[in-house]
Amino acid sequence: MLSVRDGVWRLSTETPRNPETGQRRRVTRVVYGTREDAELALANLRVAAARQRQPVRRADRRSMRAVFDLYLRDAKDGRIELAVKTQVTSKSAANAMCRQRLSDGRLFGEARPDRLMWADIEDLYATMRRSGLGVDWIRRCATMLNRSLEYAKKRDVIDSNPCQEATRPRTTRSKPYSPPPAVVDALTETLRTRSKQIDDPVEAAEVAELFNIVEIVAGTGVRKGELLALLVEDVDLKAEEMHVAFAIADGGPGIGLVRKPTKESDWRDVPLIDSVRGAFERQLARRHELTGRDHRPGDYIFASDADGTKPIRPDSLSDRLAEARGHSNVTLQDLRHYVATTMLDAGVPYRTVADLLGNSEVTLRLHYDGRTDTGKRAAVKALRRTPG
Repeated sequence: MLSVRDGVWRLSTETPRNPETGQRRRVTRVVYGTREDAELALANLRVAAARQRQPVRRADRRSMRAVFDLYLRDAKDGRIELAVKTQVTSKSAANAMCRQRLSDGRLFGEARPDRLMWADIEDLYATMRRSGLGVDWIRRCATMLNRSLEYAKKRDVIDSNPCQEATRPRTTRSKPYSPPPAVVDALTETLRTRSKQIDDPVEAAEVAELFNIVEIVAGTGVRKGELLALLVEDVDLKAEEMHVAFAIADGGPGIGLVRKPTKESDWRDVPLIDSVRGAFERQLARRHELTGRDHRPGDYIFASDADGTKPIRPDSLSDRLAEARGHSNVTLQDLRHYVATTMLDAGVPYRTVADLLGNSEVTLRLHYDGRTDTGKRAAVKALRRTPG
């Protein structure tokens, strides 16, 4: 450890011998701060050297933009397991953070990662709040920042991750909107009626398809992307169940739509009630009429082309529903909330509902534990008193 000037220290250590080449590698760092800061950094440097973390090019050390690019590049190349949709979100988060100017005038994208302190990161969060960005988006950015710095630490760019010590903005969860059964029935009746009243056969078929989609989501709670990823072979009408293992996601420019594993990278079989089975039967009959041939196992049930080989875009499905639902403001996500709350209020265990919806039990409780369920109603009855 060498003192370059007041508050600046040059640290140096060697890695153990490479078992294949027998050579050592010298690792150096420049640290800004007190002697105690330098001694702590030297200890971390020696630990990193002993573990022989994989080094990166010097160009990848110069700025936070370079750290983000390293993380995103390795995710794209498959060195980091990251869903395609998450890669798109992570890139947007990186761009948003790099554009922020900290209180001392520095652009965060130009900040040196080895000089970054927890106070700088909290300053970044505060700057993003002042610029009008929402708390939920800032927390997403914070997750991406933490993962990028942790990966930079693994790749020997930095010795410690200052993001671990920074406090994220707190968020308040709002009550999820679960439409009453009468509202759900009104939506399905609106779509069913419109499909029969429209003179244009193409438009009528599209509204009828929306009617089938709403019936399926309202009877299973399946996610929009998972519904659009269903193939003919995934739905067994005789056994009255559907197999959910994939979802459709938009990977952005240059990638397009991809069929990827579900959010939890797991599979589940969901039983079908009569209304859902009927919706699948109508949709498959519509596909048969459109193609003039028997269904192939690999055909999409909800396809954007006549041949059944291309899925519907998730965003276009939402736009179609918004246009066709009339005065109703119910979304497919609202229908998922409806399924969850209806089953929970009926006394179905959280574990069972979580398995049907493809959620973790912890996530499900986080969203729905605050609702007014039958247990709470029974509990407060004990408080009733006879009026005096």
